[in-house]
Amino acid sequence: MSKEQCEIILSGVGGQGLISSGAILGEAASVYEDKFTTMTKTYGVSARGGFSKSDVLISDEFVSYFKALNPDVILILDNKAYPEVKDKISEETLVIINSNEVDNYNPDLGNVYSFPLSEMAFEIGSLLTLNIIALGFIAGKTNIISKEALKKVVKKKYPAEKAVELNMKAIEKGFSLV
Repeated sequence: MSKEQCEIILSGVGGQGLISSGAILGEAASVYEDKFTTMTKTYGVSARGGFSKSDVLISDEFVSYFKALNPDVILILDNKAYPEVKDKISEETLVIINSNEVDNYNPDLGNVYSFPLSEMAFEIGSLLTLNIIALGFIAGKTNIISKEALKKVVKKKYPAEKAVELNMKAIEKGFSLV
């Protein structure tokens, strides 16, 4: 992506790691890529199972606003999220769909990539890697952050040996989808 600012919306339901994913993207961009970032989070009153969203803005210059107004990337991990974000999808928006959980969407709205992310996470060994697979794909597709930066932040955030092993597989899986 050659834009000077990239706006990303990560959406789904509570418990899918969307807030953590936003923080991971922001830290990878700011700490390891020397970029400016902002991140906001939105979630319903019921943390698990209710709508959840994280907006991440990454730029080479100071970011003066905190919400994704014209998102370049939208990740949708659950059916509950699509109605909440569909009005933000433009023709150029990269839309990543978790086909295991999202079946009610317009495939002609945006530049859609649909993957069985939940199934892939189970194959890796943990559903908890679902969001990390998605981050790997986003990083690989947009080049907004490097694989190395993403790996460093994920290792720092989830340092247990088994978590590192699973998450590194998830990052590689995400990059392989590009």
